[in-house]
Amino acid sequence: MQTIRSEMGLHGTVALVISLTLSAPARAQEPATAGQDGGRKSGTYLQVGLAHGQGNIFRQSSLTNWDVELFGTDYDLVSAKVEVETYFADTFLQISGFSLGYRKDGVRRAEWGHMFSASLFRDFDAKLFAVKVGAGVEWGMPSLNFDKTEFAFADDGTVRYRHTYMHRNADVPFVGTTVDGAVYPIVEVSIVQRPSFLLFELGMRLGITRFNFDDFEVGPDDQLIQASGRKRVLVPYLFADVGIRLF
Repeated sequence: MQTIRSEMGLHGTVALVISLTLSAPARAQEPATAGQDGGRKSGTYLQVGLAHGQGNIFRQSSLTNWDVELFGTDYDLVSAKVEVETYFADTFLQISGFSLGYRKDGVRRAEWGHMFSASLFRDFDAKLFAVKVGAGVEWGMPSLNFDKTEFAFADDGTVRYRHTYMHRNADVPFVGTTVDGAVYPIVEVSIVQRPSFLLFELGMRLGITRFNFDDFEVGPDDQLIQASGRKRVLVPYLFADVGIRLF
């Protein structure tokens, strides 16, 4: 079986920001979330960072009982992001703060991959750093790197075709046509260090998205088999941020 892959991978690294995060000065004598008065350390930070998402959407179970290992196309995205994040002086209803952000997926293309997010989070003091857990929503124009097509050809002349793309369920003003954007829930876990007026963060965001799948098969006798479906897919991003306190 010969497979022809259509891939639009973008490769990059977040090693520099990760090394800064891991080498951030930690206050061994103070909790990571403590302020100068011994209470919680509040503040609003402007953060910039890099993110990398990589996975395999194609290898979801086939709708037509194929061996899905035939289809190896995956997505590989390097992203730039900016966020404004606020930490409360005291937890409110178990919430430590909130975050508003923008992420550009596929930095080489300007017309798609614009995602905005809003989330609430809770942080837990681990002395040298804080563990932060959050949840929210992401909305925008998804990257076309999630739109994949692949053909596979059998020795008997059978042609198999799989196309998959992120489900569009939202409008994006001034861009494209009606319902060409996506909105979906996100969850996030990270470790945070806030020495002085700086912030260093390393973590993972998980998008809980839906993808459409179209499977086609044309046999040697020209008989067509077709199946379409929609499945929930988890899309992870690893990220590393650095930030500065605004106030």
